[in-house]
Amino acid sequence: MNFDLTMLEKNNAEVAGKMLEYFGHSVRNGGVPVQWIRKNTDLLAVEYQNNRLSVSGREEVHLYRGLMLFLAELAGNNGTCTAFRKEETIYFSEAGLMLDCSRNGVATPDFLRKMIRFCAYCGLNQLYLYMEDVYEIPGNPYFGAYRGRYRQKDLRAIDEYGKRMGVEVIPAIQTLAHMHTYLRWTAAEKLKDTDDILLVGTQETEEFVRSMVRNVSLPFSTKKIHVGMDEADLLGLGNYLRANGYEERYSIMSRHLKTVCQICHEQGLEPMIWSDMFFRLKSPSGDYYDLSAETDFEDLPDLPENLTLVYWDYYHHNAAEYEKNIRLHRKLTDRIRFAGGGWTWNGISPNYSKAEKTISEGVRACRNQGIDKTFCTFWFDNGTETPMGTIFYSAAYFAQQCYGSSIDEADDLLFMQTGLRSREYRLLDRFDHTPGTMEENRNGDNPSKYLLYQDILLGMFDAQIKGLGMSAYYGDLGRELQGKITEIQDPDQKRIFKYYHTLAELLAVKSELGLEIRRAYLEGNKDHMRNICGKIADCAEKADEFKSMREEIWFRECRPFGFEVLDIRLGAVAVRLRTARRRLEQWITGETDRLEEVEEPRIVYTEDAEHPEHRQCAGGFWQNIVSAGNIAGI
Repeated sequence: MNFDLTMLEKNNAEVAGKMLEYFGHSVRNGGVPVQWIRKNTDLLAVEYQNNRLSVSGREEVHLYRGLMLFLAELAGNNGTCTAFRKEETIYFSEAGLMLDCSRNGVATPDFLRKMIRFCAYCGLNQLYLYMEDVYEIPGNPYFGAYRGRYRQKDLRAIDEYGKRMGVEVIPAIQTLAHMHTYLRWTAAEKLKDTDDILLVGTQETEEFVRSMVRNVSLPFSTKKIHVGMDEADLLGLGNYLRANGYEERYSIMSRHLKTVCQICHEQGLEPMIWSDMFFRLKSPSGDYYDLSAETDFEDLPDLPENLTLVYWDYYHHNAAEYEKNIRLHRKLTDRIRFAGGGWTWNGISPNYSKAEKTISEGVRACRNQGIDKTFCTFWFDNGTETPMGTIFYSAAYFAQQCYGSSIDEADDLLFMQTGLRSREYRLLDRFDHTPGTMEENRNGDNPSKYLLYQDILLGMFDAQIKGLGMSAYYGDLGRELQGKITEIQDPDQKRIFKYYHTLAELLAVKSELGLEIRRAYLEGNKDHMRNICGKIADCAEKADEFKSMREEIWFRECRPFGFEVLDIRLGAVAVRLRTARRRLEQWITGETDRLEEVEEPRIVYTEDAEHPEHRQCAGGFWQNIVSAGNIAGI
């Protein structure tokens, strides 16, 4: 279809024109005129009538979402349309995504621009960049050293791109905990309370925080800044304790918070922090979510006036829990944002089942409680093992919730932006939503991670999966993925699905190799063990292929820094397989008469006594999967 954008302002016309041309349409005078009507309203409306298209809403991203809704309608009708009207409720004044760039994977500027476009086309008006130490502090060469830090000109360019698209780019940093990658350096010794937490109350720390806030905010046009301050459980219990003696942690945190907010005020910034420490310090168990609805906060000092609390919750499967916690937050302040989770941090593959349920229930609670600012987080814990390109399904699902509809109601819109529909993305969810998991994978089990990494001679997870038929399960999944790959047009997504197809093929063999080895060994069946050695050789070749595919994806999404960790981890899979084969061949030939590691009794890694049907588990981080030995430290 041809579109005429002369009624739009210059920037809107440029953005809309590039979008329309990308999706196969043309822009020229005499085409379908597009009118943008900005209204102070909670209604986004798109209407095509008498060969004219009008879109109305509050801000620019509503124009782009409105155009996408119409383009999806055209796509669903073979490029034709007689009359069309669609209305959606704009539930949130601010809604966005947050990308974790601090778990070794530092997204390239190209990937960030892709995310900004995705936000705009979905009607999301914010993008948070989570950067612990991956931004530039002039004069401090150790801050972000060897980590792929962004230069200020990089961030300034991203900010400018966001402004053109109507997307506010917001820096998110840490000013208390989660600082271990910087505090590792001896140059930072005076700033250290514990290995992960800053030493509160010193002039050096105050000046360091001031330099972080000043330098990270300089490239951005927004006045908002997220200064973190979550999960500081050991605050005041390291060097602070040695210097000052024991002090109640809330008073330490309150003073530091006041200092940080004052620094933000000096810079003309509006700070927000994760809210969990206020709740953890009230909780007898140190948990974030277990306070009763009657909990009283009156004994706590007032929060700084310019501070917003971010209630983050990625775990609950019913809106009532979110609503209870929102009401508890309101006892502290009316300045509240909600952060849900896209569940890209579970391991090797995304946990879309849990993301869908927690996002929908959390956003519904926000709508019920009148919280009108929200965002969806995409963390990449333990080294960015999951490709960043997997975020788009959860991101689209979150965006649909912000406008009151499910992903199925806008499957065409998702397909237009990624080349895939929800049914294809949900195949990736099945890597961890396997036999033995709970409904919606509510426990966050990650068998694809621990079955990939576990040592087949030690078999630390063999008792966990025994009898679940994991080899057959992953074999079936691999065949389903193979059938879909030929249909995928988007090269980035095709690359990701090929990667996961290779993972399924690898797990179809490797997942139960340890069980097979132990059975053959205990039976003394050397013929069977020879067959197993052949399987191991094939497995090692597949592991090499898998690593190469992850490398290709990494360098398209992220800067090179940090891949060395995945290179080591994934490379070790093949290395240990080949070592295992040599050990088994030594037993077969009689060079060794015992395999002590195979004789070790197999025990369940994690048992769920309350739910016996729950057989899988959350295997945790790589270092807890590959060995029961000491991976790092003394």
